[in-house]
Amino acid sequence: MEMSRKTRMQRLCALAQLVCERDMARLNRLNAACTHTREKLARLRADQPPSPDAAMFAVQQAHMRWVSTQQMRLNITLAGQRAAALEQRARTARSFGRAQVAARLLDGACKTPKR
Repeated sequence: MEMSRKTRMQRLCALAQLVCERDMARLNRLNAACTHTREKLARLRADQPPSPDAAMFAVQQAHMRWVSTQQMRLNITLAGQRAAALEQRARTARSFGRAQVAARLLDGACKTPKR
């Protein structure tokens, strides 16, 4: 049993829309991860004036070293997340375009007279 052209186009359009929605969801998750990492970085940037007490100053120095290490780790994580988001943005744009073209083709298939 052969499907009609209109039925094939409807299925193609539905599939293209599903792929587009999946890609958009992935992009949204990646962007949310970037935002979360940026928020973590922002919370680490709370600087305090140096303490005149030597013991407290030593604690502050140790904390600053820990903050520096955490910032480096989070910056590396953020760079990876942003690279993944850029790649996903390209995939999402492509799948969005395909879904739009499939929808236009479907409209054309509905309006094209049968031969």
